[in-house]
Amino acid sequence: MPKLIGFMITHMTVGFLIGTLAAIALVLLHPAEPEGLQPLALWLKIFALGGPFALGSLATALMLDAES
Repeated sequence: MPKLIGFMITHMTVGFLIGTLAAIALVLLHPAEPEGLQPLALWLKIFALGGPFALGSLATALMLDAES
């Protein structure tokens, strides 16, 4: 696998996992429904935070790698 592809996959995966943990923490700290969250709603919340975190992680890694 080329180094750039591995770099992108690694940093986007780490960013997505951080976003996933943030979404789960928000759901646990501030539950919207007293009987629990539907699986589709949880999935959408995870992707709503995971995508931007993944791109932010990739952008930060590219910026910091360019300086060294």
